[in-house]
Parts: sequence; C-alpha cells; structure tokens
Amino acid sequence: MITAQVEIGFDLGSDTPVGFKLDDSIKGVLDNTQYILAGLLFYDISERVRSVSTRRGKSEALDRIDAGISSIVLDNSDRLFDPLYEPGLYYGQLVPRREIRIFANDVPVYVGFIEDFDLQYDPGARSTVRIDVADAFSALANASIDDLNPPSELSGARIERVLDLPEVAWPSALRDIEPGNTLMLDNSEEGVGVLEYLQLVANSEFGNLFISKDGKIVFKERNSSPNNPDLVFSDDPAPSSSIKIPFARVQAVYGSENLYTRIFLANTDVVPEEVLVENEIASAFYGARTYSSTNLLVENPDELESLANFLLATYQEPLYRFESVSVVLDKLDEVGTAAVLDLEIGDIVQVRFLPSGIPPAIQLPARIIGVAHSWEPNLKRVSFTLETLNFGIFILDSDLFGQLDDDRLGY
Repeated sequence: MITAQVEIGFDLGSDTPVGFKLDDSIKGVLDNTQYILAGLLFYDISERVRSVSTRRGKSEALDRIDAGISSIVLDNSDRLFDPLYEPGLYYGQLVPRREIRIFANDVPVYVGFIEDFDLQYDPGARSTVRIDVADAFSALANASIDDLNPPSELSGARIERVLDLPEVAWPSALRDIEPGNTLMLDNSEEGVGVLEYLQLVANSEFGNLFISKDGKIVFKERNSSPNNPDLVFSDDPAPSSSIKIPFARVQAVYGSENLYTRIFLANTDVVPEEVLVENEIASAFYGARTYSSTNLLVENPDELESLANFLLATYQEPLYRFESVSVVLDKLDEVGTAAVLDLEIGDIVQVRFLPSGIPPAIQLPARIIGVAHSWEPNLKRVSFTLETLNFGIFILDSDLFGQLDDDRLGY
C-alpha cells in the first residue's frame, strides 16, 4: 500500500496546535518539549487531498530543464483553504511562496512553492481548491545577476559562484554540484537572469541542471558516473537477478525527432568562436538537419569542436528509442516500490519490451530525463521520460557500459 503525504509550511504562531501559548496552563508550561515557539512548521493536509500531479525534467534530450510543477486538488467544503475566510485556522497564511512537500512512503517526491490558489464552488456546499506549485527554479527565473566578473573556471565552480552571489544566496545544504569537465570563459555579466545564466553554463558543459525531488539544486557534469543500472522495466514475468518492474505502459518511437546531421555551436559574442560539423552522407540521405546552440561559454576551441563531434555521433542517425514508461505504484511489491521511488533524473535504467508477444524482445538502456506523478485515491501512477542510450561513458566492470571494442567512449 502506498502512503501518500502532502505537507504545507505555515507560521501560525501561538495558533498552531503545537505552539507555545503564554499563560496557558497546558501550552504555556516552560521547558516543555511538546509545545514550541512556533516558527515555520509543516502541516499534513493529506486527508484533504483529492488528487496530486507533479512533473519535473524535460521531454526531449536536447531540451533544457525548466521549473518542475505540481497541481494539488484539496477538499475545501469548510473553507479551510479560502484566503478570505477569517475563522479558518490558516487565515493570513494562504499566500504565494508557501512551501509544499510531497512524499510517497516517506520518500520525497517533490518540493516546491505555491504560485496560485484556484477556488471552485459547486452547488450543495461542495468546494475544492487547486494549488498550483512550482519548484525553486521559478524563483531563480525571476532573479537577476547584479554583477559577475568570474575567472576562467570549471562549470561546477561557475555554478557555485553564481549561487554564492548575495542576490542569490542559495543555501549550501541545498546543493549537489559536480565539478564539471569544461572550463568556462571569464566573461562579465550584469542584469542577466540567474536561471538563464546557470542553464547556459550547464549547456556549455552539456551537463544537466535541475531541482531534485527533495528540493536541492543539482548539477551533473557530462561525464557523470551513472548509477548501476540493475533495474529493468519489463513485461517478462520470469525471475531475474535484476530488479524487475512491470510497466503499465511503454511508448516507443522511431523517427526524426532527434535526428541532426549538422551541428553548429558558437560561443558568446565576447569571444567569437564557432564550429560546424556535418555528416555529409547522412545529410544527403535524410536531408540536412541542423542542431544549433549559441552564446556558449566554452573557453577551449578544441573542446567546442569535441562537443560538436560528440553531438553529431549521438544524433546523426535515427534511433529506435523508448520515449516513456509508466508504472502503477499500487501494483508493485515493497522492493519494487522502493526502487522506483529512489529513481531520479539522470539515473540509468533498462527497458525490455516484447511487442505483441512476438520475439525477439527489445531491451535497451535509457537515461531518465523526466519524472511525473499522477495520484488519485485509488491509483498512484509514476511515469518516466527517457533518453535511449546508443552509447555512453565507458565504465570498467560494468556489464552495460564496460564493453570493449565499441569505438565510442564519449568525450
């Protein structure tokens, strides 16, 4: 059974059920550990939940990751979540930017901040409120850099530098930043959006920048070591040494969505350096299809060319790929549920599918690029958007990525 929990952060002062209250014979006893001096506390509103949906990540491998969003529908028949209802316990607290935390079996699924309350009143005193939530990227998108004059440094150090700026002041405890592999240009910036600049750094590294399911800002460098891919989404009921997760739905595509026969990369106007690489045979066969990324911060021209060649090798041919896979959490055993809830953007899994029950089966490794939850009282579904891997970084002793003579080890 899946235990779903939604919490909201309020500062109710002495009105909180566990708040210290002066001159109260019970709540006002000094040195007690049950009734505290309030402050920001999280209140469990799970019994009010009608439905929950969340979405983080991206839908295509070459997209950037924007703010993750959530929508929570609550029973509001007694007007508890009506911002204008003065007798309500939460009156005065129902304002944007209050923090929301969502858990499944005590595992974090999503952390974000309220954007809007959408109240709906129906005949018969039935009422609901939909709370629209966005993760911390929404705050970074609305902030700007006052003045940045960095030295040449690796991408991870550049991200840390921006997060340390007084106008950003991102808490150290809410960071998971890898060092990076690419040196960033020492260009000055003023007035540029914080999120826009951080995404530019990540794009120059060809790494991943996102808000994790527990609310941390995460930067994964392009050669970040993946997890051990011992989880398989499969329609095969036979026993396996891997953790086998039965899927409810799998979506496979084969086409031109991620087909590029020409790659054009260019640095910022401050340092005009650009590179164009092309597979002429593929262009003649499929037609010239160009992927372009400009205003990059790659200091070394040779590295810019290496990135272009890497992208060309990855996307110059159409690829049969698993686009998404979804599972129903309620139907998984304890081990499977824990394994699925542990997955995060950037993790690698395998997908095995026997189309129409006709051999041979298709089994491919894939990287998770998006995670979405859709919960109703009797059905809790999680879906993963995938980037199928035709090759990746070489990992010694890995059954999946430790194969010799593949001739493609990343860059």
